[in-house]
Amino acid sequence: MKGANMKKSLVTLSRLALIVCMLNGIAFADFKEHYDLGQSYLLQYQYSGAITEFKSALRINYLDNSARIGLINSYISRGVEYANKDKNYAKAADDFRSALFYLTYYPGQGAVQNSASNIAQVQSNLDNCLAAIKFDTSAQNRYATAKKLRAEGNFPAAAFEFIQSLGNRSLQKESFEQVGDIMKILGNDPKSAEYYKKAISVAPSDLDLRLAYAKILDNMGASDDALTQYSTVLSKTTADDKELLYTLERTFSKKLQDSPTNANLNANMGAILQKENKLDEALTYYKEAERLDPSNINTRINTGTLYQQKEDYRTAIKAYESVLILYPDNVNANLYRAQCYDKLGETKIAQEGFKKVKALDPNNEYLKVQMVSNAKKTMSPEEFVSYVNTEMTDMNPAGIIYDYALELHKNGKIDNAIYMYNAAIKADNKNPEIYVNLALAQAQAKNYDGALNTLNSAQTKFPKNTTIADTSKNISAMKTDETLNKAADAYNNKDYQTAINNYLAISPATTDSMRGVASAYYEMGNLDKAIEYYQKALELKPIDSDLAYYIARLYGEKEDYTNAKPYLQKAIAFNKNNTDAIEYLKSIEESEQANKLNDAIALYDDSKFDESLAKFNEILAKDTQNSYALYYRGMIYDTKEKRNEAIADLKKAYSLNKDFTICNYLIATDYDALGKYKDAYTYYTTYANSNVQDDEYKQYAKARAEELKQYATNTTKK
Repeated sequence: MKGANMKKSLVTLSRLALIVCMLNGIAFADFKEHYDLGQSYLLQYQYSGAITEFKSALRINYLDNSARIGLINSYISRGVEYANKDKNYAKAADDFRSALFYLTYYPGQGAVQNSASNIAQVQSNLDNCLAAIKFDTSAQNRYATAKKLRAEGNFPAAAFEFIQSLGNRSLQKESFEQVGDIMKILGNDPKSAEYYKKAISVAPSDLDLRLAYAKILDNMGASDDALTQYSTVLSKTTADDKELLYTLERTFSKKLQDSPTNANLNANMGAILQKENKLDEALTYYKEAERLDPSNINTRINTGTLYQQKEDYRTAIKAYESVLILYPDNVNANLYRAQCYDKLGETKIAQEGFKKVKALDPNNEYLKVQMVSNAKKTMSPEEFVSYVNTEMTDMNPAGIIYDYALELHKNGKIDNAIYMYNAAIKADNKNPEIYVNLALAQAQAKNYDGALNTLNSAQTKFPKNTTIADTSKNISAMKTDETLNKAADAYNNKDYQTAINNYLAISPATTDSMRGVASAYYEMGNLDKAIEYYQKALELKPIDSDLAYYIARLYGEKEDYTNAKPYLQKAIAFNKNNTDAIEYLKSIEESEQANKLNDAIALYDDSKFDESLAKFNEILAKDTQNSYALYYRGMIYDTKEKRNEAIADLKKAYSLNKDFTICNYLIATDYDALGKYKDAYTYYTTYANSNVQDDEYKQYAKARAEELKQYATNTTKK
């Protein structure tokens, strides 16, 4: 909008705000000091001070509309000033946001009189400000703005924008929670609780959010509702949530101080301590809870789980049976009791217990898994297959049998695994994975022909399955293992030529066979042949870091570092954690740098300064921290009377290597030559006071320092 229209509209708004104030009257309460000061600031047009004081008053009594009206009026008035006087529409927008927040969302008791027209007016002017600053009103951008405003401490404006972002469902949980936090900061606990509750409705599994909600309810005196939330948090908290458990422990400990005979509080405290593995303490609270309320079976069940956790299964069983006497069909008591018998090795009793739980709760997936686990322990493979096919018909028998086959296979029980794979195929011959794993098990049993027959049968059923074809190739290759074993045996017996012949007989060639040939040639002292076959191995496995490193080492043994370096670079590129390659490359490069440094120093000693300088520059381009290169380059610059460059290099050389004490003398002479006598004095003094021998340089430094002493404190001189 144009500036004139903006100004007219905002002036109208200011008048409306004053009307709001008059309509509602002024309420004086315990917060009178802050309120009166706020009114005083407002009458003097000191809106920032007024805002601060009205906020303080409102924190004392969030229900008082007079303080809220004064705060709204202050925000509106300052917003008008920002817009009309300063043309700062961004700040004006923030104040209108804050005014709307207190008009619309903050109320503790009733609405502000005549607020509807004022809300419309403030909103209109906010819209105008937002248009002036070209504000993107999408939910995502309003959320981002809200985060920024909160970080800046502008809580009311932030809360307003969080609420505006609620149109985006993905932002609702966070926005509701943020508004709840802000309401808490502003001292309006009921509103804080309201928004936390809304956040929980979107994210019911957020335990930290529930905990915050519970604390607010506690502050409001809604102890029963708070306890419900604390209990929900506790039920979903695991032993790994140490910080959360600690918070709950402190909370319930405080509640128990006020209500030590509350059975539920004692039971909850026991549950917390049990999750913290403080079992003896937990048991004390469980016993007290049971004494206070003997009818609560959950406490007895929890006591049983505690003894179960202590691996005292007999005592745990007694606790569960005390429940089952009264409630024989309690699912949890029956299930946990069966688990205890299973742990004691009394598998038949356990299985009967599991059967009963299944009858009581047919859809209990955990129970079904437990029953299958128990059957594995007590039955032969034949019995297990029969049991699953008759008793577990609602649980995908073929899948259970196949999973057991995989388990047996993994544990090295190959014969039983083969039996189970075949049983799984009988139950479901449409799963190609079963055929593949059966073939692999047969191959492990060295029945290669049987494995290939299995895969040929599978290939007929599943002609497009590439895994079957690949596995068939792999198992065919396994038949060549005899040759590999012969080669390995020959190698171990140092019969290297026989080893080479056997490795070369393998067709097609493999990475391992080529490595074997290379290793054998190496042992025979034929480095060229070893390199040749390592290179062939690398061609078959192009990204093998170790192979590249081996080739580099062999070139290194030949002192052919030019060819070694590319393979080391490959080795590192293939594996950034190949420390051997990294260190070897570093040693080669350090050696090269050392050779370059020696060459450069030799040129320096021969007074070939230009050639020497070029060499030192080359070294420093790769290693900026080479103190020797810096020292000699500094001396070359000194020789060429490039004193500033010399000073820079010599300073850095000395900072890197304190053995270069002479640098202080050279720097001093350069500063002296430049007429920078104060700096020269400093470095002459440093050299004169050093531990170097008392030679002509040190004598000169002392003498020259004495001459330049006047410059030590005289800042008017150079």
